[in-house]
Amino acid sequence: MSQKRLEQKELQALTDSLKYVTNLPYICRDSVYSNYAPGCGDRIFWRAVQQKKSIIPFLMDKLDDTTQTTVSVPYFGGYYTVADVAYVVMQEIIADIPTFQLLGVPFDKEGCGYCAYWNYLREDISHRRHFQKEVRQWEDRLGGRWIESPKVLTCDCQFPHPNGGHYIKEYTLSNWTSFGFHLEYSYLKAHSIGIGANFISESFRPFIGSRSINYTVDATITGLFYNRISALGQRIDLGINVEGTSPDFHVFIEHNDKNDFRIGGKVGISFNNFIYLHYRYSYPLTRYENPYISRHGVVLTFKLNQGPLNDFWGP
Repeated sequence: MSQKRLEQKELQALTDSLKYVTNLPYICRDSVYSNYAPGCGDRIFWRAVQQKKSIIPFLMDKLDDTTQTTVSVPYFGGYYTVADVAYVVMQEIIADIPTFQLLGVPFDKEGCGYCAYWNYLREDISHRRHFQKEVRQWEDRLGGRWIESPKVLTCDCQFPHPNGGHYIKEYTLSNWTSFGFHLEYSYLKAHSIGIGANFISESFRPFIGSRSINYTVDATITGLFYNRISALGQRIDLGINVEGTSPDFHVFIEHNDKNDFRIGGKVGISFNNFIYLHYRYSYPLTRYENPYISRHGVVLTFKLNQGPLNDFWGP
């Protein structure tokens, strides 16, 4: 197959020809992709893949095309549409597209797994258009770079990738935000408990492999208890950590009903983004400084019910 660059009209014609695809990569034991054995992908598919970044805009335009092809979907049944074929081509050009984050539905861990993808897209054309919009925004927003790799991305194929590599996306925010609640206990000379809401936005993957950086925003109402002394307060935290067990850093501003305003920071560790243990230090912004709160102390936080916002309000 020629590797020459195609003109815009040729790219459009090649994308339109995806409706004639008869075979997609699945399980292929051949060592040469151009033999086009069953499960290895056909000529049209790989010619589209070889256009690399230049064909991506045309593929995204097809993500709502429900024209049915003759290619059956292994295990899950039914047939690929042109939209489905176009997305597989994208997945061979760009690695690790966050399919379920962009769909806005969870992977069916307890049931049939990837069937959630097919069930959602086949349910209504509006779901395909929603997915198309999310994929387009994700691709437009993210920077990326080319890496050399022999790996074929969408199947268990033995031949080296005809492109010799693929694009990876990084260095900017993704489109996934989760919401949850948290409980905390603090020892700041007095004892304090708190309850609040938290938001975690997944971010880029610069130098940490498949793990992503999380930006967190926590809004907490606290109650201070020291013998018979009590006070209510509010705190807003802005933090950052790496997905999973990792160091965790925060800056915050807080206020209690004694009109004690403070700014401060916390440093500690996140255990799989569920349990957080911090050492904190705060500095008063007003003349009044609550005598029952020390400037430093320890905080233990449990973040509960963390899940995509779509789980609460739908896609």
